[in-house]
Amino acid sequence: MEFLEQTCTAKGWELLVQLVETSKPNRVLIGACLPYVYQRKLQELGRQAGLDPALMEVVDLNAEWRMRPATSPSVVSSGANGSPRLARGQSLSKAAESSAELEDNQYILRNVISTLEMGMARLKWADPEAVATIPTIQKALVIGGGIAGMTAALAIADHGFEVDLVEQKERLGGNLTWLQETLEGYPIDTLLEKTQAAMEKHPKVHVHLRTRVLNSIGDVGRFHTTIESREESMQILEHGVTILATGGMEAATSAYEYGTHPSIITQKELEQKLTDGSIDPGKLNSVVMIQCVDSREEPRNYCSRVCCATALKHALHLKEKNPELSVYILYRDMMAYGFSETYYTRARKANVIFVQYQVDEKPRVQSDKESLVVTTLEPILGKQLQIKVDLVILATGVVPNLPPGLAQTFGATVDQDGFFQEADSKWRPVDSLKEGVFACGLTHSPRNIPETIATAEAAAHRALRILARERLPAGRVVAKVRHSLCSLCERCIGVCPYKARTIDIDHEKVLVNPVMCQGCGACAAACPNGASVLKGFQEQQMFEMIDAAIG
Repeated sequence: MEFLEQTCTAKGWELLVQLVETSKPNRVLIGACLPYVYQRKLQELGRQAGLDPALMEVVDLNAEWRMRPATSPSVVSSGANGSPRLARGQSLSKAAESSAELEDNQYILRNVISTLEMGMARLKWADPEAVATIPTIQKALVIGGGIAGMTAALAIADHGFEVDLVEQKERLGGNLTWLQETLEGYPIDTLLEKTQAAMEKHPKVHVHLRTRVLNSIGDVGRFHTTIESREESMQILEHGVTILATGGMEAATSAYEYGTHPSIITQKELEQKLTDGSIDPGKLNSVVMIQCVDSREEPRNYCSRVCCATALKHALHLKEKNPELSVYILYRDMMAYGFSETYYTRARKANVIFVQYQVDEKPRVQSDKESLVVTTLEPILGKQLQIKVDLVILATGVVPNLPPGLAQTFGATVDQDGFFQEADSKWRPVDSLKEGVFACGLTHSPRNIPETIATAEAAAHRALRILARERLPAGRVVAKVRHSLCSLCERCIGVCPYKARTIDIDHEKVLVNPVMCQGCGACAAACPNGASVLKGFQEQQMFEMIDAAIG
């Protein structure tokens, strides 16, 4: 046993490295605070000392001070949240020298020793067996040719990997083909033309237009996907990762008399009509925009995030072309988040009138051949407001264009609103639970163009983590099957959330893909025979750790 001061610092770590290189141990147990600080350092230490990182462990000794009974006196300082911690510069040995001042020094010392013994029990039975690896097909498949799909494809191709992009339509661009400019006034055509040109010139990108995905089999590192073009020619693509970028579209609606009068249109139709000149702002006298149409209530109970910004963009454009035009925006909540708040303020200064409404008292639209009248409750006056208008513009929100069958083909799932279901919203926001499948753009969730590009780059970089390896290693903790005990009940296959288990009918065996397995242990818990076990959690190891914990 050696005592070192502050091994989390560069100087302390150098002393530890020298000690390991000199003594050449076959196991290393470090007792310190904040074990997560050492995870990457252990890899480096293992390389320098020629010791497998599986034979090194860090246990948290500071936890024993945090769990000390609150009634006991202490020589430790308090953290910002009031929890005790070792004083700055005070090591465990120095704290032990002051143990006479602690009434419960035996309690703390016993728990510290117990923690160290648990770590030693774990290391005693640690298995330094090399992890399994599988060969990786260093190619990517991107499904969808909008700005998200093109950005993801270019990001991967720029790192030197082949990319196949599949698009059902006759041209790339997605929603950028009808959008004209952003809320900030940046032209969409410039971005679209620049991205399309990059796609055409890039030698690593192969675009398949007028093509759809028929089927896909395989797992991370080795997918085989069948695609079919409109000419009915079929092709099988081999790839290591899949990125779903199928996009989204404006939601359909029948609310507010939509479809009964040519002057009741959606925000998308307004943008298209302003572009082709079929609507002249100079000839309009009054316009009403109704937000949250069929949105933020069941069965589409989410905010599409782009509708309010689109309404502000169009309202400012109309006022710029015709300052005398009366523009009313009927809203539930203005989602002008971030810097778009500036344009909300600008719209108010331009005399755009904002009237809030409640979901239980929505605006009403009355139409006949000669006129359109919108009636809504003005919440400040508490009276009904009637507006005779030339146009009623509906913000119907965004719905995903991700067929559940396509998601299921690649082992992904969709949420209750039809968007891609991520593995974890914070730690794996663009990953599917099935390793090697990612999503970005409107396939993932409602978002504007900059946010869409950000998710595409995130998905690409998560994919590059896999493509950069010629062989993909499994984790240290993975499941395995004791075939002599397995009764082929297939319960483990049903409970595996990562689709890492399959059954080999010919050889009558349950197989585990070690790269897909995340070591959650669900299979081991479900197996009635004890045939499913987790590597790294041997029974002897667990029993000794329990004995050390309970003393």
